[in-house]
Amino acid sequence: AGLAAAQQLTRAGHTVAVYERADRVGGLLRYGIPEFKMEKRHINRRIEQMRAEGTRFRTGVEIGRDLKATDLKKRYDAVVIAAGSTTARDL
Repeated sequence: AGLAAAQQLTRAGHTVAVYERADRVGGLLRYGIPEFKMEKRHINRRIEQMRAEGTRFRTGVEIGRDLKATDLKKRYDAVVIAAGSTTARDL
């Protein structure tokens, strides 16, 4: 949901920065779906498309640890928080 929001906001003309706690962007798409179900080239292509459209990515940044949420509020006009899941669950 976070990447979809970022892409739509970029396309609407907003300056968008995505902060990702992991070393690579993609969340559940990258880390939660096995390669045999969805090849990672699809997420890589989408991220490159987003970069080309102007979305900026900052990886290895955890909000609350590396950067305060209050600093984000000061820096940007609006903040979308799409925190994702950090714990596995049985389906």
